[in-house]
Amino acid sequence: MALNVQEFVNEKVNEIRNIVDEEKALIAVSGGVDSTTCAVLTHKAIYDNLQCVFIDTGFMRLGEPEKVKSFFEDLDLPFKIIDARERFLDLLRGLEDAEEKRKVFRQTFYDVLSESAKEESCRFLVQGTIAPDWIETKGGIKTQHNVLEQIGISPVEKFGFQVIEPIAYLYKDQVREVATFLGIKTDASQRQPFPGPGLLVRVVGEVTKEKLDIEKNATEIVERNMEGSQYFAAILDDEEQETEHNIEELASKFFDVETTDISIKVPRSLVTGVKGDLRAYKKLAALTIRIDSELFKPTIEKLVQLQVNIVSENPEFTRVVYNITERPRKKKYIMIIRSITTRDFMTAKVTEIPWDKLEKTAEEIMKRCKEVSEVYYDVTPKPPSCIEYE
Repeated sequence: MALNVQEFVNEKVNEIRNIVDEEKALIAVSGGVDSTTCAVLTHKAIYDNLQCVFIDTGFMRLGEPEKVKSFFEDLDLPFKIIDARERFLDLLRGLEDAEEKRKVFRQTFYDVLSESAKEESCRFLVQGTIAPDWIETKGGIKTQHNVLEQIGISPVEKFGFQVIEPIAYLYKDQVREVATFLGIKTDASQRQPFPGPGLLVRVVGEVTKEKLDIEKNATEIVERNMEGSQYFAAILDDEEQETEHNIEELASKFFDVETTDISIKVPRSLVTGVKGDLRAYKKLAALTIRIDSELFKPTIEKLVQLQVNIVSENPEFTRVVYNITERPRKKKYIMIIRSITTRDFMTAKVTEIPWDKLEKTAEEIMKRCKEVSEVYYDVTPKPPSCIEYE
């Protein structure tokens, strides 16, 4: 059913105004379309009784806090930055499991907001939760940091504020419609989504300062060079596990090459995917094919087709990635480029990126990120993988 944007905006402005009345409300903003749309909607309802806060978790992209500050100053909305970088990194130290990391992030995020709300005398928190956030959280696929009441957590009892979620039943494309109607500039309304926990969900396994710094640099390169609905880099430790599979045989038959031309790396770290409507926290297959010592360059479409065979015959795997470039000697990490095309982010296709663009991007990553052994391209759609890695 098509969204009547004018009616939606009028309804939500009145709803927010009736709830908040003459009191103050806090909103955590990221510069993305969801939170920005909620901020503009709420400001239309309660004007300067709204306080926008940006929590610098340390998991932002290079220069992001400064860019978001400038953006909200241009919108003429009350805005401040909360520096919580050391707090987040300390609490996440030593954790490897994706869900455990997400839950610690959520608790810390709301603890910081609760403290800020008390300082600002705000009894209400507005947030940009959208439909996929709570659908995936309730479905057990992955914990979205901005989902509370939908899974039985009372924000009033736990954190001391009532949550208002104006766009909780919209999908991403509908939120963009509302943002455009509200006059939000395209650099926000059409901005590619960035996860609430930021680069945390793209640093697979334990988060360290070194991995995070490498991830930030690789992200800057990928966002500058790539295209699609969403595109980013993910980093994993270059540590392998032994596992039984038939991937060499499947790939050799599929491409009519010798099994000796094929190598498979299975990282020790697991990654998040989707099986049916449930979370699948499983293995990743990193595939390399060399013919006469040269890396083989099949079409992305063919690699996606092979991925289907690999995952269906090896259900302990949830992603397949393909080697773009490598160093002669092993380093500490591997980097993965991810680019997908989607309308609603509930399903997604792998973007058909030309090899020359993939190679250019990978070579730039290797040049700047000296501790990366190899760079791969993720050839797994959603499902069976999630869009993010954790």
